[in-house]
Amino acid sequence: MTAIYTTDPKTKESVTLSELAKRYKLSVSTLSRRHAEGKRGDELVEPFDIRRYNAEQCARAQAAAERKEAILAANSRGLMRPLNHIAEARQ
Repeated sequence: MTAIYTTDPKTKESVTLSELAKRYKLSVSTLSRRHAEGKRGDELVEPFDIRRYNAEQCARAQAAAERKEAILAANSRGLMRPLNHIAEARQ
């Protein structure tokens, strides 16, 4: 596996992700994930904030629940309509 090089936002020198992880006391896997997500510069090395992470996860779960509820509501609306127009068409 080859090393991934990126720019240290403070010193502007090119370093590997593992070296950057040591400098900012972050895990290499965190930096690798952030790099793969396209984050660079300060965004790449910002400290991990568990409260913000939990808030983001709650927001994602809430949005998923709302989407699911909207889909269920849309699917059941058709079943709730009266079928009188079908009976009238047969006469």
